[in-house]
Amino acid sequence: MAMGAEPAAPQAMRRPPRPPEQHILAAGAWQRLLVLAAAVTAFSLMAGIGAHSIGLPWQSVLFLSLLGAQLGVALGLRARLLTTQNLFLPASVAASALLAMAALYVPALQSLLDTRPVGWTGTGLAVAAALAAFVTARLLRGAFHRKA
Repeated sequence: MAMGAEPAAPQAMRRPPRPPEQHILAAGAWQRLLVLAAAVTAFSLMAGIGAHSIGLPWQSVLFLSLLGAQLGVALGLRARLLTTQNLFLPASVAASALLAMAALYVPALQSLLDTRPVGWTGTGLAVAAALAAFVTARLLRGAFHRKA
């Protein structure tokens, strides 16, 4: 819902409409979706493998990095990165991050979700995955668009 409240892109009303018979994933959208999904997967797996290799609770790091990478993509796809027109998106990203940390550090949630604290190193790996996904999303925002 927070992404649905995003303001329209500045040039949105100057672009021609999509043809009615065009699929929602046409005009390069499926290619961008595939690249972003592969990036989220790769960055999360790299964080999990890195955590496993240094003896951290890799499953918890993988959980945190997967969530972080997805949130990084959500922020990276914003038309205007620093805007106060929709405060719901950064607020929902922050709330999701806090809930993820609660899943790792609140004892009742730890036992329910079978998670363990990851420490600063594990959190750093997850943040690196989130930042890499954010940068990838920023770079791919305009990619794969076909000119009509």
